[in-house]
Amino acid sequence: MRATKRIITLIAALALLLSSALPAFAAESYPDLEGHWSKKYMERLVDEGILAGYTDGTIRPERTVTAAEAFVMLANLYDLSAETKDEIYADYGKTIEAATDVTWAYKQLAVCLAAGIFTESELKNLNMSAKMPKQNLAVYMVRAIQRADDAAKLDNAKLDYKDAADITAKCLGSIALLTQMDVVSGDTNGNITPKANVTRAVFATMLCNILDYLEDEDVELRIEDYVGRETMEGILTGVSSNALTVRDFNGLYHRFSRTSSLKATVNGTAKSLNTGNIGSYVKVQSEEGTAVSAAVTESSNVSYRQGRLTDLVATTGSIKISDLADGSSAAFIVTGATIREDGKKIAFTELTRGAFLTLKIEKDTVKEITSTTKEYTISGEISDIDYAGIVTMRVKTDDEESVLYLDLKDMPAIKRGSMAITVDRLSEGQAIKATVKGGEVQTITTEGKDATATGILDAVTRSRTSTTWTIEDEDGKKTVYLLDSSAVAYSGKTSVKIDSINPGDEVSLVVSGGYITEITLSKAYTPSSDKLNAEVLAVNSKERVLTTLVNGKLLYIDCSDAGSLINGVTGKSLSFSAFREGDLIVVYGSYKDASTFEATSVVVEVKN
Repeated sequence: MRATKRIITLIAALALLLSSALPAFAAESYPDLEGHWSKKYMERLVDEGILAGYTDGTIRPERTVTAAEAFVMLANLYDLSAETKDEIYADYGKTIEAATDVTWAYKQLAVCLAAGIFTESELKNLNMSAKMPKQNLAVYMVRAIQRADDAAKLDNAKLDYKDAADITAKCLGSIALLTQMDVVSGDTNGNITPKANVTRAVFATMLCNILDYLEDEDVELRIEDYVGRETMEGILTGVSSNALTVRDFNGLYHRFSRTSSLKATVNGTAKSLNTGNIGSYVKVQSEEGTAVSAAVTESSNVSYRQGRLTDLVATTGSIKISDLADGSSAAFIVTGATIREDGKKIAFTELTRGAFLTLKIEKDTVKEITSTTKEYTISGEISDIDYAGIVTMRVKTDDEESVLYLDLKDMPAIKRGSMAITVDRLSEGQAIKATVKGGEVQTITTEGKDATATGILDAVTRSRTSTTWTIEDEDGKKTVYLLDSSAVAYSGKTSVKIDSINPGDEVSLVVSGGYITEITLSKAYTPSSDKLNAEVLAVNSKERVLTTLVNGKLLYIDCSDAGSLINGVTGKSLSFSAFREGDLIVVYGSYKDASTFEATSVVVEVKN
């Protein structure tokens, strides 16, 4: 199940520094604070319930903070209910226990892992009993206050600290950000001492500075929706060295990446999974699409079949199911089986045709049937398409990868925006939304609504397989779009050929999934020049038209009304029949449209 507990950090309860510290004394009772430079900072944190002293009446400002102590403090940034802490520990406790023996900090370290303060790979290399250098603490603190992305933008920052060169590269952005926030600053000598250990007094100062910053900026720290690890139950349909595929009881396929650290069991005993386990019930726990654990339950007497209910015969107590994924179909006698449809126990005759069924079969007898009639939506990016026989499409979603199967003989409706398209016009990396019912894909649409783009057609580029248009908007920004092979073009309400639209024309486009699906010619490009230089490419004596190339574009010179045709070398008049391919000419006149120039006179500068 997916946990959906919201974790809210209250600024007024920013942190407890050490879980072992007990609030037994008021601030004025700490004798070791008298005369200490950090007195006002530590007392402020004590007054606000952020910091506490020890049972012996001291607060120990010069005690060095260890990694475990620092992480306990950062975990306590989050105000969690006991229930949520238990859920987090259920997800991450075993990982924490395997990495460290600081039992007193286990639950807070699990929170750090869940909140992203450190990663699982970092945890394996952390010595929780070691001291925490200032630069390392800065990295974890920035993550805790949700500013890691901002820190990453400062990875190449130039700092004025005299010892800035001592800052490790991976810590530079965090130090720079905390410097901007006035959380850290240099000492009286202008040094930051990035590798120095941090005392409780120094840490209290940093916390107070963070409090000031948050209060000044009116920021409430918040982490939305802790989701924990996913648990998926279903039938194991695929096993490889790098992936597991599970088909759930709704007919949806889920593909999980796997690593060598996968914890796999078969009937409660740790074992490696292989293709021999396919067809068994499995429960997979995953994190960000990677299987963390897989528990298989199997028996030589138990098997499962899944598919879409295509027929039901009441008189014989039999059903027929078909499975698009492998092209199989089979009939079963189900008299006496326990049947649940959409969670409700029903009679055999109440099964819905078209529903997706999972049959549990013991010794060739159907014992249980799980049926679902619901429609499900899968949204994500296509990561792979295979056209071998049945079309197999893998779709990367937020948490995992789903697998869709499509029958080329009976394809679902596929649309890009409002346009119906064929499956071969979907491509890897494209965002789609698929509806699945009865274990089969019903519709596929490119995700999102049609978008409109306007601007000047700057360039048209053609390759063997595609055509792209470069559009320049009013701000001068150029964007490249793919031209859909079924795109349509209009001038007003009149349909026009796409090839009649040329660079320089002003257009309005409907763009869906990165493809131009519809074009409206808003204004044809009309150059203002009344004079041009060109080379004659072809001569049409009948129409009195010269074909030329101007600025990389074909231009037709209409000489039917030209008052003079002159040889520029001799100054003599020419007949139109005297023009030859390769002549270099100067033409005077005006543009009729983007591709036609009406000449009033033509001068041949160089005769071919």
